[in-house]
Formats: sequence, C-alpha cells, structure tokens
Amino acid sequence: MSIMADSDMGVDTDAMATADALIDLEAILAWLHQKGILYNAQTATAERLEGGRSNVMFRLHVGGQRLVLRRPAKVAIERANDGMRREFHILQALEHTPAPCPVPVALCEDEDVLGCVFYVMEEVDGIVPHGPALAAFTADNSARAELVFALVDALGELHKVDWQAVGLSDFGKPEGFHERQVSRWSGQLASYGGREIPGMAEAGKWLETHIPKVWSPTIMHADYHMFNVLIHPEPPARVVAIVDWETASIGDPFLDFIGFCEAWQSLRAEGGWPSYQEMMERYLQTRNDAAQNLSKPIPVLEPSPADQQYYAVLYNFRLAVLLEGIFQRSLQDPTRQDQHAIGERALFNADRCSQLIADPGLL
Repeated sequence: MSIMADSDMGVDTDAMATADALIDLEAILAWLHQKGILYNAQTATAERLEGGRSNVMFRLHVGGQRLVLRRPAKVAIERANDGMRREFHILQALEHTPAPCPVPVALCEDEDVLGCVFYVMEEVDGIVPHGPALAAFTADNSARAELVFALVDALGELHKVDWQAVGLSDFGKPEGFHERQVSRWSGQLASYGGREIPGMAEAGKWLETHIPKVWSPTIMHADYHMFNVLIHPEPPARVVAIVDWETASIGDPFLDFIGFCEAWQSLRAEGGWPSYQEMMERYLQTRNDAAQNLSKPIPVLEPSPADQQYYAVLYNFRLAVLLEGIFQRSLQDPTRQDQHAIGERALFNADRCSQLIADPGLL
C-alpha cells in the first residue's frame, strides 16, 4: 500500500475526543509513518465499528484512505496478542488466492503504541448479508438461492486453497484435530469460572465416541456465518470478504460447512431458501471443480449421516463455549455493551447439542 506523506497533516481533535478509549489516533499515525506507510491528508478520524465480540475494530480515515484497525478487547481472550499475529499471518497467506479476504496492511507488535498487538487492513466496500439492506437479494426464491450459494461458494474457495503452498504449514496441527476438540473446549469453558451449562458434559462424552474416521484437512475459518462475511452492495450476490479470522486453523472443512448450515437455520425458517441438501450439493460441486484440473483427482465426498450429525453437534459445542466466554468477559469489561443475549445464545447452542444427539433428523 502506498500513500504519500504530507507534513501538514493534522489530527481531527473533535473525532479524537469521541474516539474509544481503546485507541490513540496520534500514536497510530506516528506508528504508520514509522512503518513507511505514509499518508496524504489534512485530517484523520477514527470510528469504532459494530460487530466483533472477542476483538474490536475501528475505521480509520486518513485523507482518502480507508483502513480498519483490529485489536483485542479491553478484557481479552487468552493469548489475544498471539491471535492478532495469527489473523494477520493468514490474511497475508490468502491475499493472492481466490478466497475473498481483506488486504492486510501492517502488524504492530510494539505494545507501547496501544498496549497490545494489533493490525491494520484495507477497508472493504461491502455489507453484511442480513437485515433490511438485503431486499434486492431476497426478492424471490431465485435471488435467495443466489445469495446462499454465493456464501457457500466463498467457503468452498477457502477450503480449496493449498494451505501448505501458501505458507501455512505451521498454522495448525491437523493430526489429532478431532481427538483434542472436547478436552480443549471443555478446558476453556472451565477456565471461565462461571456458571454450569446443562448438557455440555454429556455432549462432550458423546463427541468423543463419534469421531469421523476419514477426513482431509484444509484451512478452516471455524466461525463462518452470515455475520462474518461481506457481500458486494449490489446484486448479483457475491462475497467480497470473509472477516473475523480469530479462530482460524488447519482442520476439518466439513465442520466449517455444516456449522455454516447450522447458523443459517434461523433464516431458513422464513421459507424460500435452499435446503440443507441443496447447500451440501453446491458445496461439493465447488470443492470438486478444482479436482478436475488435477492429473489424479480425488473427489470430495459427502460425509456419512453419522459424521454429519457429529459435525453439527461439535459446531454447537464449540460455539456454546465461545459465546459463554464472551458473556463472562463482558461481566468484567466496562468498555463493552451488555452481552446477556450472548449468554442466552450459549445456552441455546448447548441445548441444540442435546437435540441433535437425540434426533439427527433435525439437520
């Protein structure tokens, strides 16, 4: 990214006065200049963005340049600084692949700037595919299918990326991925020291005895849903960026995909959306398109019904833990809004585990 310098550049003090306590605009601008990311502007502003529960984001306007800064929350998750480094690393690795992602600009590891590790990326011109702004994308069943399939295709493109070829060989540990899931997430839940969540212990025991026997690792976003993607503001529906990479790893792509399908359930209740099976068929088609270019293509096959049940339960198990963490940290963090609704959602996902174990036909 190349932005010309201007020695007369000044900071908008009114904007600074209203900026969040988690940001120091003058310190950030000095750091950007020190990094060689020069700017051409008379004023600079910072605005806190909505969304992001474990980390927070700010829109930076420096002249005509639009950037987004991402940093840990005041009461941060464990190893939050390492998480910032991982997010920046994966965005760098994906920058020149078909997977739609924001363009990374710079990583700051000097904690004297903001008191934490943070990074800056280019702002993406897109909208979250949810709510009133989607009227043009949901006018009829055809438009709805186009929207859902755009999200499925973007995830499929991510899973097609050769993670070793793009420099992510050390990004995760696919060996034993499923075997360590229950202990990892159960341990994280216990670390919160909060309330007991009904059904989680039973779900953990069930998961440990239903691990898929065959699977192939890919880059895994691990929190892929409609609120973590941006689509182009105008039809036809197309994803311009996948965001919020804090839980990304090298893991099982079907956990990503079936988790997305689970997250979509609330919208499907309106009717007119593609079915779970139609989304599965589209995903497999996207994944297998790449295989046709190989001398010895290995087709990606639909998981067995038992494995699909496992993925859905594991998705809800993990999400219950993550949401409970957000809720518990919010009770200690004066800079964050009330998160009791997130706490209720954690209970919902835990109950969903129990429901899916009892009746896999709920998928």
